[in-house]
Amino acid sequence: MQLRKLDSQEILSIYTDHSVRHFPRNERKPISSIRRMAKEGIYTGYGLFEKEGELLAYGFFTILPDKKTILLDYFAVMEQYRSCGIGSSFLKYTETALADYDGILIESENPDYAANEEERLVRDKRIAFYNRNGAISTGILAKAFGVHYKVLFFPILSTPEKDSLCDDLRAIYQYMVPKILYKTQIHIS
Repeated sequence: MQLRKLDSQEILSIYTDHSVRHFPRNERKPISSIRRMAKEGIYTGYGLFEKEGELLAYGFFTILPDKKTILLDYFAVMEQYRSCGIGSSFLKYTETALADYDGILIESENPDYAANEEERLVRDKRIAFYNRNGAISTGILAKAFGVHYKVLFFPILSTPEKDSLCDDLRAIYQYMVPKILYKTQIHIS
C-alpha cells in the first residue's frame, strides 16, 4: 500500500465519482466549493493505493494556513475493502503525512440524532472505529446544514484545549462557508 497526496484534479474526480455513494446528499458540498478551496490551497486530499494503483481509501482535509489543527472533511474506504483494516492503515499513513500539525478534527454523525436503531448502530460503530485508532472525544457538538455531529480529535503533535479546538473548527467553517450560511446553518457548541 502507498499513501499519495492527490492533485486538485484527482480530488475532484474522486469526489464526483465516489462521494455520491459514500456520503448522503445533505453531507456533500457543492463541487464549486471543493474546486474553490483546492484552488486556494486550503483543501488537500490523500489516497491510499494498492501497488497496482487501485484506490483503497481516500480522505480530504481542510487546512487553514494559520492553524495547526485541520479538519477531516471526507474519509471513505472503497466498499470492497471495508472491514479489512484499510481505514486504520489510512489513518496511520496520514499521521505521518500530516506530522507538522497538532492533529485532526473529525466530525462523526451524532448517534443521538439517528433516524432509527440501525442508523444509531452504524454511527456508534463509526465513532468506535475512530476511538480505536486514537481519536478522542472532545465534547464539542456541531450542526452543519441540519446534520448533527460529535467532534473527535486525532492527536498528532499535541492535544490543544477544548476551547482552542472549538475556535479552530469555527475558523475552518467560516472559511469554507459563505458568511450568511455560516450564521444560519453552522452551530458549534
